[in-house]
Amino acid sequence: MKKLVSMVLALMLVFSLVACDAKDKAKDDGKITVGVVQTNANESDWRTANTKSMNEAFAAAGFETKMVFGEGDHAKQIAQAQQLIQEEVDYLVILGLQSAGWEDVAKAAKEAGIPLIMADRELELSEDLYTAMVCSDFEAEGVKAVDWLKAQNMDTVDIVVLGGDTGSSAQLGRSKAIEEGAATNGWNIVFNQNMKGWDETLAKQAVTDLIASGKEFNVIYAENDNMARGACDAMDAAGITYGKDGDVKVIAFDANKWALEKVLAGEFNLDIECNPLHGPRLVSLIQSLEKGEKVEKNVYVEEEMFDAETITQAIVDARSY
Repeated sequence: MKKLVSMVLALMLVFSLVACDAKDKAKDDGKITVGVVQTNANESDWRTANTKSMNEAFAAAGFETKMVFGEGDHAKQIAQAQQLIQEEVDYLVILGLQSAGWEDVAKAAKEAGIPLIMADRELELSEDLYTAMVCSDFEAEGVKAVDWLKAQNMDTVDIVVLGGDTGSSAQLGRSKAIEEGAATNGWNIVFNQNMKGWDETLAKQAVTDLIASGKEFNVIYAENDNMARGACDAMDAAGITYGKDGDVKVIAFDANKWALEKVLAGEFNLDIECNPLHGPRLVSLIQSLEKGEKVEKNVYVEEEMFDAETITQAIVDARSY
């Protein structure tokens, strides 16, 4: 009996060593698995470019990508992140629909030894709970728009604010900038509503209803390109002029190529860049971490703004998204 027990224990030890060896070889084959919790699959042109950038850059680097989409549901994103942690991805990249509520995910990732990287949108986490951040400074984007609007020296400023998803860092930062700018400069915000999903159709309907109510305005502050286009469609239907030679100034955010064409045509007065091409940045960051190099913890992407008075065809032609 003792001999049989010894043989069983020996076999168990062999199987254990084989399993460990297989796991070590899997880790040594250079294949890095990156779990990505993305917001929505078809939220906007910006989001499409953002997703494409990550998929292409990760594939070129030889990473395996596990990308999931929250589709407007914060709780779903939390569950997806926890599942990726259970699947033992090597890195966890989160683009949060909302900035709050990620503490449990971050703690679970830390306990599992999985580096957590914030991309695009900043999450409300203490610095000990994440490895790095590669995000846009959304409040700084909004301040650029506020400074530009102040320089227009308008007698009265009546602003329609078309905000993005409530509680997202993009909505919070851009809305804060215009709300504080209005308070400081004595401007009027005549309408201020967030659009679920940054939706163009919802923005068009909101502006259509506002026009029908008789409310007057001379500035559209749309927190993404698609909502700006929806607002312009509503003004077209009502015979309201806008843009460079019109009665209403149009401020947009994201600076997709098609939107820059509208700036060039004088339909949008201003577009603030929010660069979606995070893929190469994330690859570089992960490769540095793999080498054991120290990385900068908090990085904000450099972004420009484009004015109808100064934009050129060459700038539009150079746009890759």
